[in-house]
Amino acid sequence: MLTYRVGYTSYATPNHESDDCAQANHDRSSSRLRSNRLTIAKAVNRAFRNYSLAATLMATTVFSTAYVDVAQAANVKVAFSLNWTFADPKLAQKWFADVKTQFEAKHPGDTMELIPVPGTYDDFITKLSLLYNSPDTKPDVVQYFDINVGQFAASELLAPLDEKIANAPWWQDTPDAVKESGKYDGHVYSAAQGINTYGILFDRTLTEKAGMPKDWEPKSWNEILDAARAIKKTSPDASPLYIITGTSQGTFGVVAGPGLLLSASSTPTIYDTATKKWVVDSKGIREVLNFYKTAAAEGLLAPTSQIMDPNGATHPAQALHDHKFGITFAGNWIPVFWGKDICAPCWDDKEETIGFAKVPTSEGQTPGTGASFNGVVLSMSKDPSNPDLAWSAIDIMQQKQNMLNIAAWVAVAPSTASLKADPNYVSLSRPPFQEAFAELGSTSRSMPSQAEFPIWGNAFQQATQAMVLKPETTIDEGVEILRSNMATQVGEDNLETLP
Repeated sequence: MLTYRVGYTSYATPNHESDDCAQANHDRSSSRLRSNRLTIAKAVNRAFRNYSLAATLMATTVFSTAYVDVAQAANVKVAFSLNWTFADPKLAQKWFADVKTQFEAKHPGDTMELIPVPGTYDDFITKLSLLYNSPDTKPDVVQYFDINVGQFAASELLAPLDEKIANAPWWQDTPDAVKESGKYDGHVYSAAQGINTYGILFDRTLTEKAGMPKDWEPKSWNEILDAARAIKKTSPDASPLYIITGTSQGTFGVVAGPGLLLSASSTPTIYDTATKKWVVDSKGIREVLNFYKTAAAEGLLAPTSQIMDPNGATHPAQALHDHKFGITFAGNWIPVFWGKDICAPCWDDKEETIGFAKVPTSEGQTPGTGASFNGVVLSMSKDPSNPDLAWSAIDIMQQKQNMLNIAAWVAVAPSTASLKADPNYVSLSRPPFQEAFAELGSTSRSMPSQAEFPIWGNAFQQATQAMVLKPETTIDEGVEILRSNMATQVGEDNLETLP
């Protein structure tokens, strides 16, 4: 809704004019009844006409002033996911309410309209697409994940930010890898507010019982499988290995599960920028399929009801607290969930029960570790209602305290280098979690920004899911699931096989 600012001008009128006006009205009525007083009536009518003209000019001045001020007032619409991005919907509402207050204080008379969208992340993306169908519902600014930037940029729904963002201090403090994740077709279409990075958390009460060292550092995927086998023998009531898969988690689930493994594989390429083709078969893809297949066949994985659940990425917070998972491929938010800001559940773990390790490469090959990341980002819509105000809204959201609140309430690693060492960020969980997960950002790989990535991601999830549900599925059959889905939707000519 518009906030209207209307300036009115006061006009001083001598007291006798009010009396004359009243008398004029009376005389005018009387003149209709007394035709013999024409002279007086004409004089009165002239006076009345002069008074009416002055009143009309006054009204015109007022309405003109109102029209100008209304035209200057603006309303910036901001859409965001209510249930997915933040750890709790109440935190999402609080963060955006704070931003709204800051924005309207900086721009008196202008307003920020918040558009919270409930549901899963894919529900949010679907709703966002619908909002863009009408100029009346189109948001000016959107908060979402970088994995969907290409999808909306390719549809010409976003405005490039190159000129506005170049001199922003927080952008200059953003690592190159994070900057690149917000680009499409050579232009910047999003600004990162924070990134999710992924590593391994392990429960020392289970791993030490299985004969593993306190500061376990696996050097290959086979070492992970061997450790899971040992945990299965010594702690049969626990799930030895937790890593998500399945299509119910949407595009986001690719990065935290199959995509995480692929980033540490022998062939981490998903989209070949040289040939502009999608990779549907490679040594790396086959390594990932084989990892899921082996773990499922040997009963090392957590129940499918958990790893394929739409909220599977958040289950480890409670399960690790309850010592139900031995080795967990987890996002940086899990330790933050134990802190006082979120308490899901509250657990300071003073005994340092949970350890951290980087994801090793599949066979220990250089560079030794691998990781994927995805970012919480802001984009400006194409042709916003007011470009300068829309950009101002983004800039306000990127200020230090707002970014620190994002780190705490969304539970992400800061997207800017300087905030990684900020005491407020470091204190969100016990050492070494905050520093360790943040450090992964400098060596992690983002997912491709091309619009077709959600199609590839869904197909890859189907392939890995098949390995878990039916371990007797062959690797060739898994590859064919990926290939056939991609061929149907993007065309065989756009696919390729790598060694």
